[in-house]
Amino acid sequence: MARRVQDLECWRLADELRGEVYAICALDRVKPWRRFCEGFTEASGSVCRNITEGFGRYDAGPLVQFFKYALASLDEVEDYLRECRTRQFIDADRLAKDLNLAEHARATMLNSKRYHESKPRQKPRRTSRGT
Repeated sequence: MARRVQDLECWRLADELRGEVYAICALDRVKPWRRFCEGFTEASGSVCRNITEGFGRYDAGPLVQFFKYALASLDEVEDYLRECRTRQFIDADRLAKDLNLAEHARATMLNSKRYHESKPRQKPRRTSRGT
């Protein structure tokens, strides 16, 4: 059982992908494309942040919803990666490596999402008011 979000394999893979995105945007041929890099890094960070926010809700329902947000952001990252290849920022081998990392992150996230979808939802706690 994960005690911290960093214990989740899907988060670790998403964080590794985020590092790849930052490395691409640090390339001299990519740096001048600031708006492109801002969108690309924001999308990659959003994957990790959504997993983190869902994990911090301590309930399966919100966690599943935030996995959905993270998966959508991952789709966006994959599109940016393909655009990097189109713009000739990266070669075909790097694209394949990074898309494989993204797919691995997606698979682990989907497995976690399915697991949490199967868990019973927590009922809201009732507080007694001394009655």
